Amino acid sequence: MKERIKELGYWLEDKLKGLCGEITPDKRLTVILIMLLLFTILNLYFTFTSIANWGREQERKEQLKIEHIRQLKLERIKPSEWDSEFLDSEINTSALNSIRVADPLVNPL
Repeated sequence: MKERIKELGYWLEDKLKGLCGEITPDKRLTVILIMLLLFTILNLYFTFTSIANWGREQERKEQLKIEHIRQLKLERIKPSEWDSEFLDSEINTSALNSIRVADPLVNPL
C-alpha cells in the first residue's frame, strides 16, 4: 500500500513538473496567485461558517458539556495489609562499599 502511494506521488510530481515546465514564469506566477486566492477564500469560508454555527441551538447541543470535577474515590488500605518487610527493610550497602572514590590530592589512582 505504501508503495502505491509513493508511486502515485511520483507520478503526480512528474505531471506537475511537466505542466509547470511548459508555462512561462509570468503564467506560473498567475497560477500561484490564483491558487493562493482560492485557498484564502476557502479558509475564510470555513472559519466564518463555523463561527456562525457555533451559536445555533443545534450546534450548542452537540458541543461538549462542562461538568464539575467529582471527588476521586480512593481505595482504603488497612495498616495490617501493608507490606511491612518492604517498608522496614534495610538498605543493602554492600554495593556502595565496593565503589572506590579517587581523591586526587590524597590517593591518586
